[in-house]
Amino acid sequence: MKLLLGQFVVILIVWLGLLTFYQDMNQASQLIFYLVTSWLLLLIVLMIKTWIKEKKGTNKS
Repeated sequence: MKLLLGQFVVILIVWLGLLTFYQDMNQASQLIFYLVTSWLLLLIVLMIKTWIKEKKGTNKS
């Protein structure tokens, strides 16, 4: 979970940096922005999935 949170923070910082320059982006830059956005959303889903799995594991113990 720590690795996912670390990746999430780093990608979020990169995403926020890209977001500030969104109006000035050309088509290739927008593609990179969309790829980073997709990766950020995937990390959110994986963190939620891991959190639920860990929560179920602690409830069974």
